[in-house]
Amino acid sequence: MQATEHPILQLERGALDRFGKGDTAGYSDICAEDVTYFDPLTRARIDGLRAMIEYYEPWQGKINVSRYEIVNPQVVDSGKLALLTYNLVNYERDVDNREVLGSSWNCTEVYKKAGRGWTIVHSHWSYTAHEAFREPPLEGEATA
Repeated sequence: MQATEHPILQLERGALDRFGKGDTAGYSDICAEDVTYFDPLTRARIDGLRAMIEYYEPWQGKINVSRYEIVNPQVVDSGKLALLTYNLVNYERDVDNREVLGSSWNCTEVYKKAGRGWTIVHSHWSYTAHEAFREPPLEGEATA
């Protein structure tokens, strides 16, 4: 099965759709109670769903992604555990309502198959290379 057809990627897209409209529960709804989480703004690992929900609370209703692209997705599925990796490119609207490149991320998610289906047990987000070090520029990126 290709990564683009895997049920985990469908779950991920659903979470991203909600998250990009400011609904941070898009991710918490598909996480296990004992999820662990890293991103570039955390100083340490976040342990547990309740702590992750509290961490996301300040962004509830404030995120606005006009569209996104999942680039180079890969799912390694062992039956009970699956590893999803991909690059995420977000686009947003500027003050003139033009679509511009937003943030770009690397994502690693570990999913576990349990009674209610696939849930995220570990999530790790990092920024893709700083724009000064990107060769060639990403589609939509301004060049000097």
